[in-house]
Amino acid sequence: MKTKIKIFLLALLTGGLAGCIDEAVPADSFITSDQLDNSKEGLTRLTNAITGFPSTICGIYSTSNFDFGYPGLGVVRDVLCEDFSTSNNYYDYFSSWGFCTYLGNDYNTCYYPWSFYYKWNETVTELMKRVNPETQDAQELHAMGIAHFYRAWIYFDMARMFEFKKTGISRIDDRADPAIHGLTVPIVTEETTQEDAFNLPRAPYHTMYKFILDELDLAEQQLGDYKRTEKNEPNLAVVYGEKARVWLELASHFDKYPEDLADMSQYPELGITSATDCYAKAQSYAQQAIDQSGAIPMTESEWYSTDGFTKTSTSSWMLGMLINKEALNLSAWINFVGEVSAETSFGTGGYNYGTFRTIGKSLYDQISDDDWRKQSWVNPDDAYNEDAQSQYKTILTPEQFAYLDPYTNLKFQPADGNEDDYQVGALADYPMMRVEEMYFIVAEASAHTGGLSSGIHNLESFINSYRYNYGQQRYTCNASTMDDFIQALMVQKRIEFWGEGLVYWDYKRLELPITRGYEGTNIPVSYRFNSLKGYCAPWLDFYIPNYECGQDKAIVPNPTPSMLDSELWRE
Repeated sequence: MKTKIKIFLLALLTGGLAGCIDEAVPADSFITSDQLDNSKEGLTRLTNAITGFPSTICGIYSTSNFDFGYPGLGVVRDVLCEDFSTSNNYYDYFSSWGFCTYLGNDYNTCYYPWSFYYKWNETVTELMKRVNPETQDAQELHAMGIAHFYRAWIYFDMARMFEFKKTGISRIDDRADPAIHGLTVPIVTEETTQEDAFNLPRAPYHTMYKFILDELDLAEQQLGDYKRTEKNEPNLAVVYGEKARVWLELASHFDKYPEDLADMSQYPELGITSATDCYAKAQSYAQQAIDQSGAIPMTESEWYSTDGFTKTSTSSWMLGMLINKEALNLSAWINFVGEVSAETSFGTGGYNYGTFRTIGKSLYDQISDDDWRKQSWVNPDDAYNEDAQSQYKTILTPEQFAYLDPYTNLKFQPADGNEDDYQVGALADYPMMRVEEMYFIVAEASAHTGGLSSGIHNLESFINSYRYNYGQQRYTCNASTMDDFIQALMVQKRIEFWGEGLVYWDYKRLELPITRGYEGTNIPVSYRFNSLKGYCAPWLDFYIPNYECGQDKAIVPNPTPSMLDSELWRE
């Protein structure tokens, strides 16, 4: 369902969470709240508002150049990792995250994600309040299924972002209240009152994940026979895909912290007693998602098509954000394409402004010449060279190509190949779940359930079947330990999902080190932060806004590292 209107719920009383959750005022519409209660049109509008919210500007304080909906949050997550940077930071509107200065900043940078998700959740709860489960018809049943799915999505994202994990830096870890370990975010539902919202604690890890799984179970039941019309609507395959993600998260957690399994013993219906049980569920649901979806990994021609990363019609997309020009208030500066595509004349990421989004040298050097994805980035030997243009699948002319810096990405192109008119070129959908991710989950989980050889077989099979040219050398994973295998798998996953906001979840889930400062690095000097091996990078633990903590007295905040601490991380 494409959202044709904007619905903003005036339910966040100055502080995002701690607000009135009983009123809804639809914008750009003449219907009243009562009509929303009683009309099928009102239900459709609310359903559309849920599926269309990812393309909505959050509008905290004032419109910021990084505030362009869910894709903006995807850029934030990628910037926090090690492979997605800029050739320079002259026009980098995500520099607060690149510098990691947002860690002690209580303004847009930390408040933006907090408010985005809770505003989205308000739309979900508004719909749920308007449907009587005992008398619901087919339309209402499916609308509830969509709402339960997206509520699970919202809280799964927030739980992972705001959970504090140890950094290995005592000046940060020692400031963390012992009570915050294992805490996620407050859960707000249609049952939450305004009084509750002012004294709502962060949900413990086990409570949150049981809640998320229950939401997905409801979505599975309610969407079992649902035939969607657009790919921003979940269906059964997408529910399975999200379940695979959740179970992989739990598996990794219990692998590293097996003592936490005791917290799950109160939920015997989940049927888990070990991390291996969770890996088995992740593998099973990922395979069901592949089978149920009928989706096929992107081909080389799709990947380099102007539709490849701009249209949900692409064969591999299971779920995507459909661009909503009205909700996004589209401008040349505030959109995903203008930020990341080098093949535009509009936006800071294009050849007119030259703040190109680049791949990290360390990752680029690990891409085989037999891997057709390698042409997604400019080889440093070809930079500034008009004659090299013909070696790449690009809409740029040789003269325009010569503007590109080393390692500049050509993965994301403007919609319809329109590099000049942002009202056309920026109208790009955004991938939220591709079937390729399910293949990676199967590979990782199978290494734990069937042995290392099983994981290696599945990883090699995917890469050789879908990503390598038929040259003399084929992809081989030579891992002899689980750590080596995870490293090899993550190299391929980082290549595959570069710029899609996905690998942040893996870095935090697996507590992988982030290394931006190294010999020959192409990361700008001011962004060269390195984290400690065996710990979560400090900047991956999102900070809960001070104002929110002041409104909700039950919230125990994460520590707020200052830039003085950052001297410990810099190269």
